Amino acid sequence: MTPMRHLLRWTRSSTWGMVISAVTLGAAHAAPAAADHDLRYWQALGHTHYIQEGSKGAVIYDFIDPNCPYCHQIYTWLRNPIDNGGLRVRFIIVGFLTPSSEGKAAAILSAADPVQALQKNEVQFSMQRSGPQGGIAPASPQHVKKMRGVLHFNKSLLEGKEFQLEGAPAVSVPLLVYRQGNTIHYLSGLPDNAQWKALLDAS
Repeated sequence: MTPMRHLLRWTRSSTWGMVISAVTLGAAHAAPAAADHDLRYWQALGHTHYIQEGSKGAVIYDFIDPNCPYCHQIYTWLRNPIDNGGLRVRFIIVGFLTPSSEGKAAAILSAADPVQALQKNEVQFSMQRSGPQGGIAPASPQHVKKMRGVLHFNKSLLEGKEFQLEGAPAVSVPLLVYRQGNTIHYLSGLPDNAQWKALLDAS
């Protein structure tokens, strides 16, 4: 019998508020999938406007929203394996959780140094009375307009895969995607200890 677990993830409500979504998943949803469409999906991720940290080790794609607290938690967890040369993490920025998310995502992507901008957002991340907030200021409307096509493309890849994995109409973050040989793995929400170990071992 497949063990079940609960995932916590952040999704956007119909009123633009952020809510915690508890989703019951079978372990298979966080386990390998090796169909041709998964390999095509992996190739498509390589064409996103991602921000890479790390120059050695296995590649991991991480969908994040600048105002997502669970994305921030994973970013913090990833620091050691990145800094130690164990992982190359390609952060795919989306912006939909709150009214300021799109502007902050655009600010990161359009910065002269996107890696530094992403780091600023995460280092200065804080929990406000109004909700979690990334530390970077939103971009101007002109920059948001310029980056909107990139953000829509990134979000489209997140929407399609999440619905396929979970049958859930809502879009949520974080989503981690990594490859082990010809096998593609997906982790939606905060990984548990076993999943985190498997991710690190894949490198």
